[in-house]
Amino acid sequence: MPLMNVFKNSFHYHMLSGLNLAYWVYSPSTAHGTPLAAKLGNPTLMAVLTGVFLFAEASNLMTHVTLRNLRPPGTRVRRIPYGYGFDIVSCPNYLFETLAWVAIAGMTRSFAAVFFLIVSSGQMYIWAVKKHKQYKREFPDYPKSRKAMIPFIA
Repeated sequence: MPLMNVFKNSFHYHMLSGLNLAYWVYSPSTAHGTPLAAKLGNPTLMAVLTGVFLFAEASNLMTHVTLRNLRPPGTRVRRIPYGYGFDIVSCPNYLFETLAWVAIAGMTRSFAAVFFLIVSSGQMYIWAVKKHKQYKREFPDYPKSRKAMIPFIA
């Protein structure tokens, strides 16, 4: 990873997500008894979105484990990933991370979360398209029906 990406990614996560989201989610406007807090207090919606978030995070972990196990220890061998999520997209880890941020945006109903969702999903989509093209170039037998990040679309 180029050194500049370390700074870009750190800014992205710590400023756009961390500080920006924390400011708006923990501001006095969301305190108990405020209209926004009442709107956010739907327990059924929170339970569904929490379930979506947990599913997305567990799925993201499973795809990372699959990617880790592709290369035998001590080698530089590259293989086509198969399995959970990989049957429909080249980068299911990005798909599941995006889904997790959709759940966070829904739970917080914060413009900061929506903004972060858009920025991060856009960046992950760019990375997914690059990885998808790399897989297709490197492996002639790469599955033709796979999309980069969004199942059946792109």
